[in-house]
Amino acid sequence: MARSEFRFVVDGVELTTEQQSRIAGEIQKAGLNALAEVNTKLTNPLSVGHANLRLRPEWYGLWVIDGPFADELGLKINELGFWMQK
Repeated sequence: MARSEFRFVVDGVELTTEQQSRIAGEIQKAGLNALAEVNTKLTNPLSVGHANLRLRPEWYGLWVIDGPFADELGLKINELGFWMQK
C-alpha cells in the first residue's frame, strides 16, 4: 500500500490551543483541496482525524485512507454509527 505523508511544523511560536485547532482545521481543508486539485483517483476514501487537541490527541490531524483498508475501517466505524457506505 502506498503512503505519502505531509507535515506542517511551526517552531518558536507560542500558540494557544484554539489557535492550534484552527490552524489544523485549515491545513485539513487545504490537504483535501490539494487532492482534488491534482485529480487524485480515490475509489472509496475515508477521512479520519480532527483538529481538537483534547479529543484523541493521537488522531490529531487528518488521514485520508483509500482502498481495501478504508473499506474495512469504514465498516468498523459504521458499526459505531459514524460512517455511511456509498
